[in-house]
Amino acid sequence: ALTLPDHVRDAIYDLADAMGKPASKVVAELLEEMVPQLEGLAKVARAARSGNKPAAKRALMHLLGDGMAELMAQQQPELFGKKRK
Repeated sequence: ALTLPDHVRDAIYDLADAMGKPASKVVAELLEEMVPQLEGLAKVARAARSGNKPAAKRALMHLLGDGMAELMAQQQPELFGKKRK
């Protein structure tokens, strides 16, 4: 079983209603479409957790693109071993 916050559950049910599909099918389709992003985020998290900050940044850059990765590095300095500016 998966417990979701009310606002997430409500958004899923709203989308399911708008699409005319069961909520479970909508969630399954959304997750299926997100598999590459989920796999990429897992690589980033594993690299960061292991202390390999350069590998975490490379994985994030691959996942998000250079500009977005740099923004993330500025917003989450502890992840990349940087100090906030």
